[in-house]
Amino acid sequence: MSILRMTLWAAGLFAVALWISPVLADDTPGVMPGDGAMTCAQIGAELAPYAQQMMPSVAALSQTQSELTARGQRRVAEATPEAAALTAAATASHLDPTGLASRGVGVAEQGMQQREWNRALAEDKPLTDKANAQMNTVVEQAAPLQANPRIQRLMQLAQDKNCH
Repeated sequence: MSILRMTLWAAGLFAVALWISPVLADDTPGVMPGDGAMTCAQIGAELAPYAQQMMPSVAALSQTQSELTARGQRRVAEATPEAAALTAAATASHLDPTGLASRGVGVAEQGMQQREWNRALAEDKPLTDKANAQMNTVVEQAAPLQANPRIQRLMQLAQDKNCH
């Protein structure tokens, strides 16, 4: 089949799809009359009860994630002086023509990274476990909402209209 025929054939199928889509829209699950004319504010208002249903779980998860982030930032701040000293030592070690100093600094850097990694794992385990449990709760709450055709339709409308 020539490129021209394929292009015309594809364009014809596209036109038929555009013509049939509005006809079938009323039979699509979740579609209600007037959906196409909804504003972002109207879509948001209809989605609000579902969002409010999830808000406590999402807020708790967000709080736990914020605590984990703050701990990480604190650890970085505490480790910065040692990391800066190792960086300076690494720079100075390049003057050693034998390379022994560079290897020693490299081992020290790896040791520091491993120590900080182990520290983070130990300190954050309770919060990480809590965040994982909270995430499971959010996912469990979201599952029925994802299966709701009306919510899916509203989300699609929000995306189509670039609602934020």
